[in-house]
Amino acid sequence: MELNSFYNLYENSQLTNIVLVLSATFIAIFLSIVLPLIDKQISKKLGISLQGGLEDNVSAAAINRYRFIILNLTFILYLAILVYIVIFARSVNEDYLVRNSGIRLFIMSWQGIDMPAMEFMEFYLNLMLFIPMGYLLPYVYKFFRRRAIIKPLIASFLVSVLIENLQLMTKRGTYDSSDVIANTLGSLIGSALYIQFAYILTNPNWRKEYRNYLHWRKLAKSGILFHYVGKFSVTRVSLLASDEENVWNFYTKLLGFQPKNIVIPEASSDSYFLFSTGKTQIEVHCLNRDEKIPKQSITISYKNLEKLRSHLQKHNIPVSDFKNDIFTKQKTMSIVGPDDVEIIFLEI
Repeated sequence: MELNSFYNLYENSQLTNIVLVLSATFIAIFLSIVLPLIDKQISKKLGISLQGGLEDNVSAAAINRYRFIILNLTFILYLAILVYIVIFARSVNEDYLVRNSGIRLFIMSWQGIDMPAMEFMEFYLNLMLFIPMGYLLPYVYKFFRRRAIIKPLIASFLVSVLIENLQLMTKRGTYDSSDVIANTLGSLIGSALYIQFAYILTNPNWRKEYRNYLHWRKLAKSGILFHYVGKFSVTRVSLLASDEENVWNFYTKLLGFQPKNIVIPEASSDSYFLFSTGKTQIEVHCLNRDEKIPKQSITISYKNLEKLRSHLQKHNIPVSDFKNDIFTKQKTMSIVGPDDVEIIFLEI
């Protein structure tokens, strides 16, 4: 079995091409189904949680860093193989072709026009090559996980267009819009497999969450703001305080929050501070008199509480022990501000 071209199926024997297609299928299935199962079992034995929250192993933070490095290397290896297959495994062709077949391959076949089987095999191989792209992007990176269909789809489309243009500039392969369609469709399948296998494996309560979501959808349709809530976001929280000097020293001098505005009304002892932290604003109404302030708390999201905890402790700021958030089961910790305001940090 001689391999004349890893990608141009017309140059190989039928047996070689079948082996190539089966190999691409195996790799896609392995990365999309077997990898999360292996990852889950190894993580369980090492005492780390793929769901987040508190973990049994005291070295969980270090293990998670190594896990992230390994997953990154897996993705980089996949990209290297992809680049080799689509660029370097092909020879320069002076008679380079630019085609715009799109979906006409299937339309012509549906119309009864006989099309070479190799055309369908090439489309299938292009599809298989990008299934790991759509799967690994949300599996490895949180940025893609929050929109596990749309974001990987857009990224894969752009990568596919880039590959086709590189092929055009280097005169390797064939510039064809059907390749972009196949690649993007493969990414969509990969993202669907991620949701089906990886997400479900790492979210054992998904059935309950999904039932609650459907129940909410059914009830909320009669709500007057149902069609608007998707565009809402909390941008400001309000607190009460008894002394403006303590507020300034804590939020600005100690924590480093940016003071956006200070308002001192005439004929009043009150003062108002507006601090900025990330995309959220904290409004503090200072009474400037000795008065009992009710229990208050705010929650701030952060992606690495271990690092944040070490930084706070380095500056002698008392930090609570790690706890599990009762709603998300993610890891939390807290510090205490003026008037016993509890500032909770939630890991995302």
